[in-house]
Amino acid sequence: MSGEITMPSCSSCNRIISPSEEGVTKFSCPNCGEVLIIRCAKCRYFGNEYECPKCGFTGP
Repeated sequence: MSGEITMPSCSSCNRIISPSEEGVTKFSCPNCGEVLIIRCAKCRYFGNEYECPKCGFTGP
């Protein structure tokens, strides 16, 4: 065990998301349901696309 903590990143812009950051959303991929999609408030506001790394589904 390395003792490292992995911080989640936005599925759209890949920016690291702080645990205290507001406006973040997390949901399962609407297509395959196997991947957790995490989006920061900024990408949500601007409607930036994300892509599921498992099935290739893209969404706003």
